Amino acid sequence: MRAASTLLAICVLALTAFGLVMQYSVSPPDQSWRFLSRQLLGAGLGMTLAGVLAFGVPYTWLERLAWVALALAVLLLVLVLLPLPFCHRANGAQRWFRFGGVQFQPSDLAKLALLLALARYAARARSAMYTFTRGVLIPGLIIGPVLVLIFLEPDWGTALMLGGVCAGVLLVAGVRWRYFLPPLVAGLALVTALVAYDPTRFDRIYSWLHVEETRQDTGHQVWQSWIALGAGGLTGVGLDRSTQKRLLPEYHTDFIFAIVGEEFGYLGVGVLILTYLTLFGCGWYIAWRAPDAFGTYLATGLTFLISLQAVFNMAVVSGALPNKGLSLPFVSYGGTNLMILLMAAGLLLRVARAAVERPREELAVLALDSTPETRMA
Repeated sequence: MRAASTLLAICVLALTAFGLVMQYSVSPPDQSWRFLSRQLLGAGLGMTLAGVLAFGVPYTWLERLAWVALALAVLLLVLVLLPLPFCHRANGAQRWFRFGGVQFQPSDLAKLALLLALARYAARARSAMYTFTRGVLIPGLIIGPVLVLIFLEPDWGTALMLGGVCAGVLLVAGVRWRYFLPPLVAGLALVTALVAYDPTRFDRIYSWLHVEETRQDTGHQVWQSWIALGAGGLTGVGLDRSTQKRLLPEYHTDFIFAIVGEEFGYLGVGVLILTYLTLFGCGWYIAWRAPDAFGTYLATGLTFLISLQAVFNMAVVSGALPNKGLSLPFVSYGGTNLMILLMAAGLLLRVARAAVERPREELAVLALDSTPETRMA
């Protein structure tokens, strides 16, 4: 467990440091510190909070505070949709609180709060998670309001990704496929219908299917990202030598993976992917060896949260998925997102520490059997 924790911490720190380097690289020549300074602030706050969660918060508090965190997250998601002076709207979406020069996206906090609440519920109800009511209906009432509020911002990419993460937690908790598939199919059908009647989303799907045809319009981002990935070749053009960042929209956020490919080539992309795979393996090992069911489900959700976001981002940049507006974990620009992801890593480390310290701690929250079979039941 200590080896997995150490390797996880190394991967997170390496990705964060690489993200800072990339933000310096993509900054305009006359504003070299524009992105880096704000990213440094997010990294500093995130590492501080991650340290508090990993080493300063008693393990039993995580479960006790789950419902409070979820209620606070829902309240913030409601407030951000209201016409308040500090609610910021951009590009047709109202997702941010803005206080002076500082922005905060409540949907990022909602990710952690929802996973904490879902892990607590699944741990308490795990003996009945195989039933439709306890395994699908009640969790749906917990997950649904959060996803709907994020969907209304609108932030479809985050809502769909978070829904996938929650689905993974429920399956690990023991929900039967025969109960799980009907709501899943119904949800996908609803999303498909909404896309069909939403011109912006429909154009994204069309451009994804016809990138070359729409390369001067809605397919411009993916087309330019393909050029960037191809221009890098095997070893890349070198740090701070990207030419595509002048042509690629959102090059510092959603499409920074394309700039990584251009500047560091296929070898750099391979190392980056290997780092994410290592992080996923460490997270999964921590989930498997967690001290109780709550820790297992929480670590599973956190691991899926980081890993799926990375997969979706790289799939969008490479053209395997339509544009969803998801950042590359720890690398893309975004102080709030970086801070929340570092906090997620801190929670993973706290679960790992609890597994090591359990003989010395009183973790009598659930009085559960600690055999490997029951952990993943």
